[in-house]
Amino acid sequence: MRTANRSVRIYPELRAAQVQRDSKLMPAEGWFFDRNYDLPAGDVPGHFVPMSTRSALRAVARGDVRVLEVPELLWARELPRTVAVLLVHKICTRGPSQRVFYGIENNEPQRALFGTKSYPKPVVALALALVGGTARLLIDAIAFGSQGAQRSYQSLPFLRGVSNALIEELPAQPPTQVPGPSDRRGAIFVGALEPRKGIAQLQAAWEKVEQALPEEVLTIVGDGPLSDEVLKWSRLKPDRRKPVGPLPHARVAGLLGESAVLVAPSQRDGRWREQISLPIKEALAAGVTVVSTSDTGLSSWLAAHGHFIVDRTGLALPEAVETALTQPLDPRAVVAALPAEDGRVVADRWLRVGQEDPR
Repeated sequence: MRTANRSVRIYPELRAAQVQRDSKLMPAEGWFFDRNYDLPAGDVPGHFVPMSTRSALRAVARGDVRVLEVPELLWARELPRTVAVLLVHKICTRGPSQRVFYGIENNEPQRALFGTKSYPKPVVALALALVGGTARLLIDAIAFGSQGAQRSYQSLPFLRGVSNALIEELPAQPPTQVPGPSDRRGAIFVGALEPRKGIAQLQAAWEKVEQALPEEVLTIVGDGPLSDEVLKWSRLKPDRRKPVGPLPHARVAGLLGESAVLVAPSQRDGRWREQISLPIKEALAAGVTVVSTSDTGLSSWLAAHGHFIVDRTGLALPEAVETALTQPLDPRAVVAALPAEDGRVVADRWLRVGQEDPR
């Protein structure tokens, strides 16, 4: 009888950040169906294996994958392929095995699956029941990367019976001391210049912030479809609005270390909702005060630790940015609130080892 002994992570689209983080995770093969533009083919290590749907199904059918980590079930575009791989794994694998996933989708399940399209209630109820039932029958463990994701998934029928843990995807405390408050000033935006990232809302808010705090500077890192509009707007006050375009990761880290406030005003767009936000993670690791919206999965954690969360009933964006600039958190307190180990690394270990206490 064949004994399952391999560990596999499936990536629908392999990204550079996932390859960089891989060395911190438990050993596993990485199967990927596509490669993101930020990852040259020459930078893909040998244990990352390009796959088609058919080749992945054949590989799983051999029955020697002990731990199979699939994309999260609320990734609507991937759902049919994910279910097929799960079924083949369950049928063909002999001996002890696990099927797991890491969940960071914090949109309501109906919106994650259907976007803003309207369907009859019985159709929606059936779809949600099928997804929840699939998890109950085919998934052994789920690690949630945010409270938002945990709430979303646990609203699905049948899913509460699946073993799970909340291990928020927070960065680890940095190994060296971060710059103090006297070495920082201004606000920074890092991300794509597109509507869903809230750059237009930030521009409108910053015009009001400038009236109250005329000496403050906003640095904008990134490019995208709204780049021309941002450049035109910035030229009206070039001393206070500084678009710098896309920058290498090391340069972005340096700018975060010089900034007092990160503004990340993401907005829902169809079935998309900000999940974790890499700029927020990197800002926290740099000791930066964060201004964001309730649309990020980490919003509950951020609010509980003194950062500024804007929503429809709370503080408006201009007021939040102004308050954060005049009353930023102590950078040392920001990093002291972070865990000793990166949350994604802890979650990966929990999924594979099944520790009772994930920390």
